Amino acid sequence: MDRIFTYTVAATLAVAAVLQVAFGNPDIRMFAFPVNAAILLALVGGLFVLNREAGKSRFAAAFASGYAGAAVVVLAAVCCIPVALWPRAEFQRSWIFGAVLLLTLAVLFLAMLRYRGAMRLRFLLNHAGLFIFVAALAFGAPDMQRLRAAVDTGGSTDVAYDDRGLPHSLGYTLAVESFEADFYDNGQPSGFRAVVTADGKSRTLRVNHPWRKSWRQDIYLAGYDTAAGSDSQYCILEFVVQPWKYAALAGLLLFLAGAVAMIRGGRQRV
Repeated sequence: MDRIFTYTVAATLAVAAVLQVAFGNPDIRMFAFPVNAAILLALVGGLFVLNREAGKSRFAAAFASGYAGAAVVVLAAVCCIPVALWPRAEFQRSWIFGAVLLLTLAVLFLAMLRYRGAMRLRFLLNHAGLFIFVAALAFGAPDMQRLRAAVDTGGSTDVAYDDRGLPHSLGYTLAVESFEADFYDNGQPSGFRAVVTADGKSRTLRVNHPWRKSWRQDIYLAGYDTAAGSDSQYCILEFVVQPWKYAALAGLLLFLAGAVAMIRGGRQRV
């Protein structure tokens, strides 16, 4: 079984390496919703059918084995090295990194489907939580957006711009009512704030204190005209869109619940 898994991983990484050499890092925006959701559903559905129709095969057993679990942990750890050492290469957006994430999800899901040992509840909590957390981070990345807009004090905007300078509609109009900045005696800023309104609601934005405009969007006060100081005529707002963040949080909480159950339950069969 170990050989089957090893050969499958090698073939998968070889295909990913060829794609990497041929095309470089993909534009992950092409995997934005609904493409990412379709891929995730296809992965889960395919693994479910595989386990149901060929659950006794050596291939299915190999992917649910302890060896497979240890192997994907090592692969993920190795993939984190270039991410940490060469961040500009954006290895986390590469075909190879994506292939490792898919293999990890496949191993986690088949392990959940096939586990019949003791401490089943704790096992499922841990693995389901980790599966949801990894899936939310991996498949949610294409849907995440960081948009910025410079808005005059007393002015408003209904669009913001991505890192390529392309405009995106906010779906509402946001107005900046006022802006203030405080400074230390040496002239360095000690803090700044802006009062903004949208959809009839008003909020005071401060650094690292965003307005949670909706379940998927937070609005941050990102900057101002530093040359003008307290007389700045505009402020820079950042709109962070993260539709999958609560799925990632749910996965993390499930994983922690499983860890707590293991610590408190000891060897009890739960």
